[in-house]
Amino acid sequence: MPMPMTIRPACERLSSNILGLLRHHRSGLFMLAIAVGLVSGAGAVLFRLGIDAWTKTLTGAQDYTLSLGPGTGALSFLGRWFIVAAPVLSGLVIGPLMTWPGRAPTGHGVAGVLWSSRASDGVMAPGPAATTVVCAVLTIGGGGSVGPEGPIAELGASSASLFGRRLGLPRQAVRLLAAAGTAAGIAAAFNAPLAGAFFAMEVVLVDFTVDAFTFVVLACVSSTVLSHHLLGTSLSLSLPALNLAGTAQLGWVAALGVLGGLTGAGFSRCRYLSADAVSAGADRLQLPLWARPAVGGLLVGGLLLGIPSMYGESSAVLGRALDGRYPALVLAGLVLAKIVATSVTLAVGMPGGVFAPSLFIGGMLGACFGTFVAPDRPHAAAVFGVLGMGAVFSGAARAPITGIVLIIEMTGEYNLLTPLMLAVVLATVTGRFLTCSTIYTEELRRRGMSIEDPQAPTSFGARVQRRWRARRNSTGRP
Repeated sequence: MPMPMTIRPACERLSSNILGLLRHHRSGLFMLAIAVGLVSGAGAVLFRLGIDAWTKTLTGAQDYTLSLGPGTGALSFLGRWFIVAAPVLSGLVIGPLMTWPGRAPTGHGVAGVLWSSRASDGVMAPGPAATTVVCAVLTIGGGGSVGPEGPIAELGASSASLFGRRLGLPRQAVRLLAAAGTAAGIAAAFNAPLAGAFFAMEVVLVDFTVDAFTFVVLACVSSTVLSHHLLGTSLSLSLPALNLAGTAQLGWVAALGVLGGLTGAGFSRCRYLSADAVSAGADRLQLPLWARPAVGGLLVGGLLLGIPSMYGESSAVLGRALDGRYPALVLAGLVLAKIVATSVTLAVGMPGGVFAPSLFIGGMLGACFGTFVAPDRPHAAAVFGVLGMGAVFSGAARAPITGIVLIIEMTGEYNLLTPLMLAVVLATVTGRFLTCSTIYTEELRRRGMSIEDPQAPTSFGARVQRRWRARRNSTGRP
């Protein structure tokens, strides 16, 4: 039935007023930020449920590292070799998905969000982002030693970009919405709304304004509320009451901060060296892109066969380490194992994030450090493990505010705020001294985007990178 002539103009005016509100008025844009947060939160919840379901299908448990015994899932007939078959099976699906419909001009994960924010005003395609999320579910559930933040950040940013483009928003508004979507996804994934907001400000926008902060906070709050409603409100890490006995311990905290910065920078370096090595080997073998995750799954499975505690996010292993159940030598081995396992997983083309692995590495490093410097203290592993988590993350990502806030939100240990601030800041300074790029911006630099560091003229890393670039240019390597 056609619309009466008297009603149609009124509807058109109403529609025009609503669009004008959304496009040009702060209150309308704030409503869009809330909507983006809800979409990102729903995506994060589905992502988590998907990981748990795929892990349980293959291993028989939602978190295989809780038991580390024989698999009881669909691959149990393979005996102990199921742990090799799991990443290979996932890789058989990931390869075709990531090389055909999942291709994205902006790239994937947090690096893709950064490229989009700086080179295309926040515009990201939703199709490749959805594909990345599906493939990340298969990766983590299949044993890949990566985290959830990269795919979920990409999904949040692409959802926000879709909102903005469909409504014809200005470029700056689209960029802010994309950052808000990224923040909302991370907030829901880690149950840390404030850390998600600061991650968007420090890493994505690299700009602190009242409007931008309002955008990302509204998105984080809405996504976290939805996540709490569907998944619960428990802390990511449950720890006993912790404290440092006196300021004399701050000397050890400072040493851990420097060590965490060194480890974070080393993790970043290993991640890209592994990518170069695997790419060169695959080129020599003439492996097509779609086959590399499946063939690379053999490498991932081989690592898991030797060290099954590297399966997926390894959350249970981190909890046991902070509880003081591992000797120092085992903890040191787990640091190296996680660096290698994460680097190899990403190098073979399986998508995922480095946020959660850096927290795991830091937790192992700190727990190992604590058992050396305070062997007679009952909670030394937990205290220094928590501090190490913030230090390694900050050394790799150079996002100190995010590192501080994230650890506090994950643990609820506000009494560790002062030593945590010291460790994180020293780790950030150490990482900045060693390299001009972070674990996220290094990928952008390799793709040709100029990443300016305000401290580059005084950093050791600046001189090293200039010499490295000169050598690459002289040899004609890309």
